[in-house]
Amino acid sequence: MKNIAILGRPNVGKSTLFNRFAGRRKSIVDPMAGVTRDISMACTYIDDIAFNVFDTGGLLDISDDVLNEKVREKALKTAMEEADILLFLVDAHQYHPDDRHFINTIRKSGKPIILVVNKVDADSHNSLINEFYSLGIKDIVPISAEHNNGIDDLREKILELLESVGVDLDAERGSSIDIKDEENLEEYDNNNEEEYDNEITTEEENKIINIAIVGKPNAGKSTLLNTLIGKDRSIVSDIAGTTRDAIDETFNFKGDDICLVDTAGIRKKKNVNTDVEYYSVNRAIKAIEASDVCILMLDVFEGLTDQDKTIANLIIERRKGIVIAANKWDIREEGITWNDYEAYMKETFPVLNYAFYARVCATRKNDAEKLLSLAVRVAKTRLQRFETHALTETMVRATREYTISAGGNPFKIYYVTQTGVNPPAFAVFCNHPHKLNSHYKRYLENRFREMFDFRGTPIILNFRKRGKKYGD
Repeated sequence: MKNIAILGRPNVGKSTLFNRFAGRRKSIVDPMAGVTRDISMACTYIDDIAFNVFDTGGLLDISDDVLNEKVREKALKTAMEEADILLFLVDAHQYHPDDRHFINTIRKSGKPIILVVNKVDADSHNSLINEFYSLGIKDIVPISAEHNNGIDDLREKILELLESVGVDLDAERGSSIDIKDEENLEEYDNNNEEEYDNEITTEEENKIINIAIVGKPNAGKSTLLNTLIGKDRSIVSDIAGTTRDAIDETFNFKGDDICLVDTAGIRKKKNVNTDVEYYSVNRAIKAIEASDVCILMLDVFEGLTDQDKTIANLIIERRKGIVIAANKWDIREEGITWNDYEAYMKETFPVLNYAFYARVCATRKNDAEKLLSLAVRVAKTRLQRFETHALTETMVRATREYTISAGGNPFKIYYVTQTGVNPPAFAVFCNHPHKLNSHYKRYLENRFREMFDFRGTPIILNFRKRGKKYGD
């Protein structure tokens, strides 16, 4: 696909325009300058031609922000190396010397540039455009990204400019891919064995595996993403809260299509001080909800903190797969063994005994790929399907090895059938489901995990009374 990069100073409306192209609020928009730091990417269609659109951080020559140089370098590098067309945004109400400085910089790339004059919100603002002709860009389009004015003109100008540099638009239309939203799959609630067998929910065999990297600030999330994709997509800094938007990257890993999402660090509510941070945390939580598996990054020096447990609970409540990664293992305190550290984590948070635990150094490619392989394994585990006969035999054997009394009679299981995947869900038909205590349910779940290798993912066991047509 062709790539479009949106560039410009802070607060000229780059993220607002990016969201227009994306068709959703993917980048955080806020009056505070310098909100966007990393590169956000979305797919858009213009006249049936697919484009990748990049939202970049604000360009400032001089700034008090300690991250300004990194943000500027990343934005310009994306423009110079990855984009086919550059959209340089300016504020119609503010002609700034940095606009000329950075336009002269990106001219060196030799790539087509469209000067987009934003915040032309009324006819009376059209006269403001004249001042920007002095920047020497022939193709100028006035828009109001906030009010969706002039966006169609901008799309037409993009196509016109591509055609002027020899791009065959008809060929591009023919090669465009279709992007379809995944439909949420519902769990069926029937009390008939045959219906369960016929209506098990399904997943696409070749679906993209969605993996979210989550954790507290400065746990190494962005470093892990950059190591896995082999480029500096996310800015890495010792400053807590560097990542704000959820940054996603789709790539093929050992034959599987992966969408990997780097999220903002999730802090305690009382420590969230700004609207921007609130939106960042909210995006991180939404990334968890959209994921198949979460990689929870821990700082090995801090161990499993209360905030880590809170994040783990967010994952558990949403029934996502989980891999817990103890990062910075290479510089741990002397004498600490992995067996002891893993035992400590399991003892500290026993509800996650089913999780995979991994020791990593996020800067090492080998460690990062082993960690990702674990996450992929969990994702595939969540898609497993099993025959009713095998499920029933396993559960019945478990009740024979350890039985309880239910309603004056021994607890009895008639059959077990699978009702869903991602996460795996099962209906367990028995004689007295309401008499089961939590301890016995946990025992049956653990046996189920052991027999069918459900490590790394929650499973759902719905205990139900058998339908009347079967009798007791």
